[in-house]
Amino acid sequence: MLEYFLNPFMLMGLAGLSLPILVHLLSRKKYDVVAWGAMQFLELRRKTRRRIRLQYLLLLLLRMALVALIVLAMARPWFLSGGWFGFASNQGRDVVIVIDGSASMGWEGETVTPHATAVGAAERILDVLRPGDTVGLVDARERVRAVIDSPTHDFDHVRDQLEQLPVPSGSSNLADAMTRAVGILNRGSNLVREVIVLGDAQSLPWRADDTNEWARFDAAVENASVKPRVRVMDVFESSDDRVNFSVDRLSISRESVVANIPLRISTKVRYYGGRAAASRRVDLEVDGQRLDAQTLQVQLEPGGEANVEFHYRFASSGSHRVAVVIDGDNLSGDNRSEAVVLVDEALPALLVDGTPHLDRTRGATFFASAALTSASNETPWVRASVISAAELEPDSLTGVSVVVLANVRSLSDAQVRAIEGFVSDGGGLFVALGDQADASSYNASLFRLGQGLLPAELDAIQHGADDALGGRSISSGSLELTWLTRFRSENGGGFTEARFKSWWKLQPVSSSAKGDNEPTAPSAEDAENALPASTENKPAVIAARLETGDPLLITRHFGAGRVALMAAPLDADWSSLPAKPDFVPFLHELLFHLSVGKATRNVDVGDPLSLVVPDDLSPEDYEFVAPDESRHVPTLTGDERRTLLELPSADLPGIYLLQPTADGVSADAERPVEYFAVNFDRSESDLTPLDHSERQALSANDRLRFVESEAELKQAMFLDESRSEIWRALMLVFLLILVAEALMTRRLVAGGHEVVVEDVDVETEARP
Repeated sequence: MLEYFLNPFMLMGLAGLSLPILVHLLSRKKYDVVAWGAMQFLELRRKTRRRIRLQYLLLLLLRMALVALIVLAMARPWFLSGGWFGFASNQGRDVVIVIDGSASMGWEGETVTPHATAVGAAERILDVLRPGDTVGLVDARERVRAVIDSPTHDFDHVRDQLEQLPVPSGSSNLADAMTRAVGILNRGSNLVREVIVLGDAQSLPWRADDTNEWARFDAAVENASVKPRVRVMDVFESSDDRVNFSVDRLSISRESVVANIPLRISTKVRYYGGRAAASRRVDLEVDGQRLDAQTLQVQLEPGGEANVEFHYRFASSGSHRVAVVIDGDNLSGDNRSEAVVLVDEALPALLVDGTPHLDRTRGATFFASAALTSASNETPWVRASVISAAELEPDSLTGVSVVVLANVRSLSDAQVRAIEGFVSDGGGLFVALGDQADASSYNASLFRLGQGLLPAELDAIQHGADDALGGRSISSGSLELTWLTRFRSENGGGFTEARFKSWWKLQPVSSSAKGDNEPTAPSAEDAENALPASTENKPAVIAARLETGDPLLITRHFGAGRVALMAAPLDADWSSLPAKPDFVPFLHELLFHLSVGKATRNVDVGDPLSLVVPDDLSPEDYEFVAPDESRHVPTLTGDERRTLLELPSADLPGIYLLQPTADGVSADAERPVEYFAVNFDRSESDLTPLDHSERQALSANDRLRFVESEAELKQAMFLDESRSEIWRALMLVFLLILVAEALMTRRLVAGGHEVVVEDVDVETEARP
């Protein structure tokens, strides 16, 4: 019953019915009784007294009715008036239009794109709405955007917003968009409420099997004061199969590189629809320029895919864009995939020597320092500086991408806090253990039962068997991570031939619910592509093992950064690794792998964009430029360790620019443009439409209704059962009763004396 009231909580006001009764009881006059012989002549007749009581009772009921009517009117009751009575009803309606903004809506195989058709249909819906109606607008994308989040009577404003919608891109989430639409309708005041979804019937945006998403929508509808009616219209009219070629998200070997170091760019080209094999040209773009020497031709079967890979060396430092592009087709939104690479002159690294010595050749960092910054190399890829553990302070980490702890005995609490903050902010940490490492100190301050920096607990030093080869080697099969596969035995670099006569026994952080010491290692691809910007500390990944099965190299994410723990030192005390040809490239690959957290230039839709800047920078002097050319003023965030220039949410996929404004301060005028790549779900390229079973599942329990045309949509809106409110009728009855109450009160007050005198005269004449 309560569902037939727009404001059911107002019914609590019916408690006010007791007020007229209380007023009546409190207003009754009390008299002192005085015995007087003549009182017998003033006794009213019983009939007259009964009539007066009835009049007072009727007056009391009228006043109670006034309270009840005003409460019911404020609760806004309604009833159904079906069929053609909808045309005769003056009841206004609140409408929210949801337009699918995914890339598939940009299909160019027809005269106009489905997105343009949807905008035109929305404008024609505005033409048939009445002046009392209100409209909201939702742009359904991977990150749903409420364009008009408060129902408005200004239809011209709605038309302006429709024309300004960004071009279709990325994926979309229609269930989330419809949930947002229901929330907008809850701000409306009309009784009839409609959600109109305009899309191309592609299956992916509906996520018919996502029970959690649809449960949220159903809960929003259930909790709405008035249940909205949801209608869905397919604006894509072609019956032909849609053939589409697409490029997957790019996988780059490093997001942060050094000039002239090779970069590997790989992806897949996919073929959807069609019935015959096809050939496609694939090009590499760097900073918007296609490279003639970087072109491939791939053959694809229907429903098939092809792997493509390019290699490139950047000649200059800075922020650079790379893209893999294929020949154009009717859906241009997925014909290119982009990424951003940060190129520096050299990677800044800090080597912390745990065994400093006057003779540098006997220090724990000698071989590493010589491998990274050889005196004969005028342009090293890594710019390494060496300090002792005692010299390690928070200021030492400024401007550094990776810190290497080489056989350090222990760290103070202040040093641990500084390094934890450094890694959480995206820095890299490499810990190479040796004979000086204090296991109890490491476990207490750096491991902390798996909550600290280290991905493993230190157990005890192990020693290899005394054999002719002098120790244990590295298992080639354990090198599964992408950046380590080049060091397998078949590549002949000597990495797996290095012999280890001693190593630390390590117990990695486990991802098992049972708390096993052995973690479940992810695939090489998952480990390589794990998002470094996540603030969640991930389980350990064993990157390399000795032939004994003991872990040699273990990595994990910590905050936005990465940590690697090696069970042996970087000098020649425990192994022959420094003497192998692969030692130098191994160190370079490891440090570049750890430095990826400092990049964070390749994110997903909805993630923030941020750049570390000087503390005195003014955010008003800069702007983020989105793929649709819209401009956004950044915010200044961060903490005592660093200051960030940030865009809280990147809602559109594509390339974003951070640049000085036209009237920015001259001191920053030469600051280069910084690029960010925002990626989307590439499943959007599969244009498979909703099938019959998915439509039935979505429309079950009258959740929504699919319509075939605009004519059917308008008929459904105006000829279906309409809801009509009766509060106006209640207020009319209220006014009539108020008049009756006033007349009765006047009669009782003005006519009471005459009634009493008349009855006294009658009583007197009747007496002898």
